[in-house]
Amino acid sequence: MKASPKHSGPKPKRQGLIRPGGRSERTRHAVTTATLELIKSGNLDFDIQEVARLAGVHRTTIHRRWPDRAALVAAALVEHNSRIDNLEFSGNWRTDIRRTAFALRDFLAEPIEMAMNSLLAMPNNEELRCQAILHWRPFMRRFEQPINDAQARGDIGPQADATMLVAMMVSTITASITFGKTVPDDAFIERLVAQIINACLSSAADSDPSVTPG
Repeated sequence: MKASPKHSGPKPKRQGLIRPGGRSERTRHAVTTATLELIKSGNLDFDIQEVARLAGVHRTTIHRRWPDRAALVAAALVEHNSRIDNLEFSGNWRTDIRRTAFALRDFLAEPIEMAMNSLLAMPNNEELRCQAILHWRPFMRRFEQPINDAQARGDIGPQADATMLVAMMVSTITASITFGKTVPDDAFIERLVAQIINACLSSAADSDPSVTPG
């Protein structure tokens, strides 16, 4: 008796892969969006059930990937900060400082970012503050890149403190939006950029008397 011929059907799909646009990605986006909405509303004491309800998923689905609120906040911050993660530099440090300043203005003026910065300015938000600082540090280092690269080429003197200059840029824009309740216009950003560039050129002159700012 002949054995029945084996039918070669389609190979089973590999499990555990997150495909762009797949169910896992849709779930992640729904959960992080729901978490950001809760943060935006000022609700920092949310539980996983609230996130599940807003995201339209079962709470066990959330528990498997985000076991607690801290994990949800971390995932939400990654999703949120990705909006400024596509900043590209040209290699011209003046142009790149300007590009950074305008990108920061647009990002910091987003409603969720405005709400988050207002919450960070309030006491008793230590968990959110620590998470926000942790996830923001790599971006600050990236914003410093044009100045650091220019220093490596010798275009800017070593006295220019990239960390301090970028912190001044971020804090000036943030203060205007968060405390002044005013989104800086283009003219304001151009003036801010000019001050940062002048500070860089002044440091070049200080390090080499033969260099004339301008």
